[in-house]
Parts: sequence; structure tokens; C-alpha cells
Amino acid sequence: MIALFSAPIGVLVGIGIAFQTGMNSVLRQNVRSPLLSSFVSFGVGSILLILLILIQNEPLTISTETFIQSPWWIWLGGLLAMFGLTVNILIFPRLGSVQTAIMPILGQVITGSLIDTFGWFSAPQYDFSLLRFLGLTIVMVGIVIAIVLPLFKRNSPEKYGQYSLIFWQILGIGGGIASGITPAINTALRQTLQSTTLSVFVPFIMGTLLLALVICFKELTAWRHLKNALKEPQPWWQWLGGLLGAVYIGGIVIIVPQIGTGGAIVTSLFGLLLGSLIIDQFGLLGASKKPVNAIQIVGLFVLLIGVVMIQVSK
Repeated sequence: MIALFSAPIGVLVGIGIAFQTGMNSVLRQNVRSPLLSSFVSFGVGSILLILLILIQNEPLTISTETFIQSPWWIWLGGLLAMFGLTVNILIFPRLGSVQTAIMPILGQVITGSLIDTFGWFSAPQYDFSLLRFLGLTIVMVGIVIAIVLPLFKRNSPEKYGQYSLIFWQILGIGGGIASGITPAINTALRQTLQSTTLSVFVPFIMGTLLLALVICFKELTAWRHLKNALKEPQPWWQWLGGLLGAVYIGGIVIIVPQIGTGGAIVTSLFGLLLGSLIIDQFGLLGASKKPVNAIQIVGLFVLLIGVVMIQVSK
């Protein structure tokens, strides 16, 4: 029964991520750097979380004793999020939009299922039943129908050189694995710190600092574009992607103990796809209108059936 209330939260935060992606896409055009737009998103989220922590009168610091006694891996959420983000940036020009969409999702779904089955990272454990296997299979079929088929229909299949192609495919799945591990780690962090807000803030501030370092080493001149973007008239909402990112992480760490890591991943993926279709249908956030077609609706419906089967299996 609890899962029935938790699953909609996963869908809602997934929709939020779709809107965050749209905001960051506009911001990326204005600051001329995907890394810089991600830094802004992480940075804004960190600032808002600091304000929320102060309002709640919670400490911003973590005691040395807590840091030493906790498992080392619970502090890696920001690093894994940064890795998943960087992987998507790296593989897109090598694999194209179809494989860039499907490879990380494949990694996420497989990883979430393994974490649920074996209870890794102190996550709740669930038996890998036949119903759950069928649900996961149907989820992947729905994703293929809703994402891959429309891309092939819209454009001819993208062709790239075969040299080292398998490396980039494995890297894409690896980025999805990192994203699939993150919910379980952040949930364990919340249990350790006894604070949802602080458990969201830690990976956010780590991601902000890591992105700042990468930009300083890789795109030092990008800071100039940020300065120019702040001076020019821009849509105000482009700066708020970090808020939706914080809501996503907070929502996920709340529902993982109720529906498992895999359940949180697939429900949020359903929300992500639904939110993306809403943005396309109405041309929101400056996007061009792309009316939703029958293939996408069928894919979304199939994905929903898979999500329901996975939740019923628990």
C-alpha cells in the first residue's frame, strides 16, 4: 500500500527532471558550455539547499566522528552524478542520440535491479521473481518503443565509425550504472545523517566543486561566458534547474526505502519520459513543438504496465 503512494512521487520528480533538462538546455545555449550549465545547476541547487538548512536550523557541518565511522562509499553520490553527466557529454558525438538515450538507461535499470536483488549499499532487498523479471523486460520494451523508434522514424539511423565503438557503448552503460547506484548511496547517506536536506546537499556541493575543477582545467575561458550571460536579458527560469534537481534527489531518497532502488529508477524514468512528451507537445521552455505521436503513447503505456508489474511483484 505504501508503494502506491511512493510510486507517484517517483513519477513527479521524474517529470521535474525532464523540465530541468529543458531549462539546462536553454542555459547551455546562453553560457555556451554544457559543463558550465551543469555547474550553474549544481551551484544554484547548493545555494538553495544551504538556505533551506539554515531555515530548518540544522547544522551545515558533519561531525568528524560521523565521517570516520560511516562507510566510505556513502560520500560518493556527487562524484557518481558528475561521472554520469560527463559520460553523456562524451558519448553523444560518438554514438548519436539513439544510443546515448538507451545505453545509460540500460545501465540504470540493470543496476537498480541488482541492488534490489542483493541489497547492496544497505538498500532494501527484494526477491527476483518471474513477475519482476517480466516487468523489467516490459519497461525496456516500452523505453525502446517510446524513445528509440521515434528517433529512427524521424531520422535515418546514425552511422559512425566502428573503431572503438564498443568502448563508448560500454562507457555509456557505465554512466548509467553510476546513475543507478546514486539513489541507493544517497538513501544510505540520509539514514546516516538523519536529514533529507543535508543528504541532498552533500552530493550537490560535491558535484559543484568537482565541476568547477573540471571547468578550470578543461574550459577556463568558459567563466567569461557565464559573466556575459548574467549581464544579458535571459529567461529567469533557466537558472532554476538546480531547484528541480534537488527536489529529484530528495524525492528519490524518501521513496527508495519504500519501493527499492529499482522501483525508484523505473518510476522516475516513466516520469522523465512523460515530462519530455509534455514539453514537446506544448513547446514549453522554448522548445519547438513536436506533437506526440501514437508510437510514443504506446511506448509510454507499455512502460507504465512494466512499472506496475514491478511494484506488484514487491
